[in-house]
Amino acid sequence: MDEGKIAVRYAKALLGLAKEKAITELVRTDMEMIQHFFDFDPRFNNVLISPVIKTKAKLLFIEEVFVNHTNPLTFSFLKLLHINHREAYLKSITRIFLESYRREAGFKKAKLTSAVEIDSSTIDQFKTFIRKHFKSEVDLTSSVDKNLIGGFVLQVEDQQIDASVSAKLKKLKRELLESQG
Repeated sequence: MDEGKIAVRYAKALLGLAKEKAITELVRTDMEMIQHFFDFDPRFNNVLISPVIKTKAKLLFIEEVFVNHTNPLTFSFLKLLHINHREAYLKSITRIFLESYRREAGFKKAKLTSAVEIDSSTIDQFKTFIRKHFKSEVDLTSSVDKNLIGGFVLQVEDQQIDASVSAKLKKLKRELLESQG
């Protein structure tokens, strides 16, 4: 069975069980924390996928990191992954779980990239705009890219608004080249 099918089955099973037990938000919070580990420390995934690290050591690692920081369902799920030798799929399972949760909850995934750090009140204004325009809740992440020079790029799922200075300069350059050509 390929990795994608395995991850989808485990993610859907966890989401279904969380719904059944009415603790979806708690499990979502746990999965976001796990995603954070993957995003900010590659060593986390390296421990899980390493064929050199013994099975007992991986279990001790999982227990040390998660037993007191997740709800019992999430912790049991992590132990089940370990028992079934599926801990290497946790990164994919986490991503698929969160995508499925957001889709079912009606969230739109959005990314805001700007030339400078944006304050929280401006981010809230973007969230309000997205809620009104797309008529759904929003999961907005933001980042800084100094190459934009100024302005922002807002991507909501497959739609993009590029209001950056760099995009305007590229457009102006194209127009000038076309007018000379």
